[in-house]
Formats: sequence, C-alpha cells, structure tokens
Amino acid sequence: MTAPVLSSRILDKPLDVLWGLGADLAIFFVTLWWGTLCIILMLISRRGWPADVLAPIWSRWILKACGIQVDVEGLERIDRNGSYVLISNHLSNFDIFVIPAALPLTIRFVAKKELLRVPIFGQALALSNHIVIDRSNPEEAIARINARVAERAGGSFCILFFAEGTRSPEGKVHPFKKGGVSLAIRTGLPIVPMSISGTRKFLPKGHAIIHPRGRVKIVLDLPLETKSCRFEDRDALNQRVHEIVTKNYIEEY
Repeated sequence: MTAPVLSSRILDKPLDVLWGLGADLAIFFVTLWWGTLCIILMLISRRGWPADVLAPIWSRWILKACGIQVDVEGLERIDRNGSYVLISNHLSNFDIFVIPAALPLTIRFVAKKELLRVPIFGQALALSNHIVIDRSNPEEAIARINARVAERAGGSFCILFFAEGTRSPEGKVHPFKKGGVSLAIRTGLPIVPMSISGTRKFLPKGHAIIHPRGRVKIVLDLPLETKSCRFEDRDALNQRVHEIVTKNYIEEY
C-alpha cells in the first residue's frame, strides 16, 4: 500500500488552503491562551501539575478547531491507575495533541530539546514535568529519564516514546530505537505498544498548512511484562513491539 500524495491534495484546493490557514491561526491563539495560563500557574505554584490539567483541554480545543475526531481502541486493556512505558509510531506534530486529548492517563512525553524553541509551547514544556532530552548526548538523556522514573516511583504515570525518533515522512512505520524498551527492562514497567493512524493527513512532515477535517485512530495493545526480561533481551523485545505497532497501524485511515 503506497502512502497518499498529500502535498498536491493540499495545494490544488484553494478553499482547503484558506481553511488550513484559518486552522493554523486558531492553533496559534488557542496555544497563546492556554500556554500563557499554564506558564503563569506553573510559575506561581512552582510545580508542573498545571500542565497535566490544562494540556488535555488545550489539545481538545485544537482538535475541535481543526475538525479532528479521535477513535480509541484498547483502553480497557490497561489499568488507568497503573504505570507503563508507551511505545508508539510517530506520523505528525498532531500526535502530541491527539494523545493527551484522547487518553485519560498521566503521560510524560520524552521530547527533544529543539521543541523548547517553539514560542509559548517551548516555555510551557520547559516548566512542565515532561522529559526534555538532548539527543546528541545519549548518556545524559538516559540519566534524565531514569531520574524522572525514580521521582514517580509508587505513583501512576506513563512515559511515552516515539520510538522511530522522528516523524515518518511517507507514512510508513520505521525501525524503532531501543530507548523505550531499555528503560522498561531497567525499571520493570510493562510496555504498551501504541499505534497512531491518520494524523499524517492533517499535517505531514515538512508542511505548515493544515488539511481539513477527518478522523484519527489510537490502538493500545495488551501490555508486555518486562520484569522477567534481561537487558540482553531488548533486541527481541524491541522487534516484538515494532511488529505489534505495525500490525495495528492503518496507513490509509
């Protein structure tokens, strides 16, 4: 199955271009409002909890403005009060809106430090409890992730890895990096393979104009226990997670 040619689809329809520009403008103002409020509350409280409360609301406003609906499958497979490592494919910047909007979980993104440069969003990210890493310094990144897991020991939370390391440019599921699986084995946290389908059609990598309206699907598969796994098992476990994510991914959703 070949990936859809989205660029011509966007550029050949003037009304879609105007709609997309309007959606971009709506995202700007929604982010300005909720992002600024989040930053103020985090500075006052000196805590990251305002981001946990406001991020789902902010994300739902963005999806509403862009006409995006999310279908979730498999939420009943996990304990909402449990802790997991979520390992997912990555299609679009819209993934970061869809996940908190649709999943009633405390999620910690593992985000690249380049996102700190995004106005408002970057400042809110820096003050939040999400995990910002420098991908050019793997040892420091691992230490930062492990420290955050230790801080949350005994609480319920999910650490999310976009295991491909970047957005898929053509809509395929690419090989996974091993960071998420390695962390799960070290901490004994179960892995939940998560597949996201449909976000690429709204905002493919390399595009700035949002495509009008549609649906997204998130599939949460059965958790994979890691307590009996050895570090030497990480390659086989990583491959298994990749196979499950690929199985549940719908390229043309």
